[in-house]
Amino acid sequence: MSQIKFVKVAYVHDWLYANRDRREVDVAVNLGWDVTVVKPDTGIDDEPERYKLLKFTTRPHKHYPKKLNQISAGFKWAKEIAKLQPDVISGHNMKGTFIALLSNKYRKDKKKARIVYDAHEYRMGQLINSNALKRKINAAAEKYVIRHSDLPMFVNDSICDAVKKDYKLEERPLCVRNFPLLAPEVTAEEKAAARKELEDLFEDKGEKTIVMFHGQFRSGCSIEKLIKAAEAIPSMHLVLLGYAVNQDYYENMIKSSSARSRIAIHGAVPQKELWKYVSAADIEAVIIENKNASYYYSLPNKLLESIQGLTPVIGSVYPEIKAVIDKYKVGITCTPEDQDSINKSIEYMINNREFLTECSKNCIAAKQELCWEKESKVLEEAFKKLEG
Repeated sequence: MSQIKFVKVAYVHDWLYANRDRREVDVAVNLGWDVTVVKPDTGIDDEPERYKLLKFTTRPHKHYPKKLNQISAGFKWAKEIAKLQPDVISGHNMKGTFIALLSNKYRKDKKKARIVYDAHEYRMGQLINSNALKRKINAAAEKYVIRHSDLPMFVNDSICDAVKKDYKLEERPLCVRNFPLLAPEVTAEEKAAARKELEDLFEDKGEKTIVMFHGQFRSGCSIEKLIKAAEAIPSMHLVLLGYAVNQDYYENMIKSSSARSRIAIHGAVPQKELWKYVSAADIEAVIIENKNASYYYSLPNKLLESIQGLTPVIGSVYPEIKAVIDKYKVGITCTPEDQDSINKSIEYMINNREFLTECSKNCIAAKQELCWEKESKVLEEAFKKLEG
């Protein structure tokens, strides 16, 4: 059997941080496939050794409007991908998958690649508050993509069930959860150094119980509510580790807070360093708000990364988050829309050190289960079926 040619259509600018896509590519490489990644010619990349990286423009016509440029670029990408004569093409979300499907139309050898639809999000859940016409158009587009893909896959069980129901599918899409790689063990020295770095951020120099939020600061992550919680709980120190497009908004919010001496921002850290900082916190806040069904059904990376760092979690009382916290007993849940519920959950965790210790111990077993090394086997088996 000849070597399988695999193309990943990654319509993402910063390939270096496209962790799910990169893990998918690793599975294909480990199967012995000939792998090519196609991405925009902008953003932060790496210099891969085990696969090829091709960069195409998203603005082929300098003076065209953005949307028209994207459409034109899609056709140009499809033509270039067709020249590679791939056996399997995986599209990042609908945009990448439409390009994958279109490339089959340009094949001069008359063969067609097997198509993987890797849906990173619950699209119809995101559009729940959109107008009826927009929802109808998007539903028709996604239904078309799913029905013309050989392997549609989504990021958790709740979304797979919802999509099957939304489109009245005979078969449920494949669930491939977006688990992180198994985190390396953080030494006592590394943890102590990271802890000191976090503690030194605060104006207040007393004894500290550190509650951490890590990731991108954005609407729907309850950052404003965590700041209010710090105002109500004198024993709470809050670290926001990450970044925001509108950084000034959060910095000004902290400056005007009565708890400003106990709230600090730490810039984003590389993934390989993240575990040190997560493990140095006492509690991780994964309080995702119910802005739409996509948020409601989410299984956030920060929840899984916290478990990898052996840090107890306060999470939203929503299906996927609650299921993990309850099954593995790694924390407690609260109602994100209820400030009092958030405050009481944080106070409970702070005031029950034995519970915190038990949750941290439970993370040791949970991290072995909730890691990519184990979840990747699901994708590997699905990919093997595409070889025939």
